[in-house]
Amino acid sequence: MYSLHIKTVYNFSYRLSGNAEVAGVLTEKTFLNHRLKQDKLHLLKLAWEIFSKCYGCIDSKGEDTFQQALLSLPPELRCAVILRDIMGCSYHQIAVILGKSDFETAGLISKARAGLAKSYGKLKIRN
Repeated sequence: MYSLHIKTVYNFSYRLSGNAEVAGVLTEKTFLNHRLKQDKLHLLKLAWEIFSKCYGCIDSKGEDTFQQALLSLPPELRCAVILRDIMGCSYHQIAVILGKSDFETAGLISKARAGLAKSYGKLKIRN
C-alpha cells in the first residue's frame, strides 16, 4: 500500500512539473513531511502545497504534446485537471486539496479543460 502511495505522489508530481528529477524531489519531500497513517488525499494535498511553494513557477518543457499542453496551464488549473481527468479524484477531493469550494473547483476544471483543448490543438498542428 505504501509503495502505491509513492507511485501516486510521483505520477502526480511528474504531471505537475513535467520533470522527472523535480518529481522525485517533490515525492521525497512529501514523504519526509507527512505524518504516519495519512491517506492518498492528504499526501496529494501535501505534494500540491510543496509544489506551489517551491516549484510552481518553474518553466518546464514536456516530453510529449499532451504534457506540453498541461504545462501551458497555470499551476492551479493544471493541478485540478490532473487530479480529475488523470487521477480520477472527485470534485470534492480536489476541492479539499486546493482549499476551494466544490463550485470553485468545478469552474477550475472547466477552465482547465478548455485551456488544455486549445493548447493541445495548437501543439498538434505545430508538430
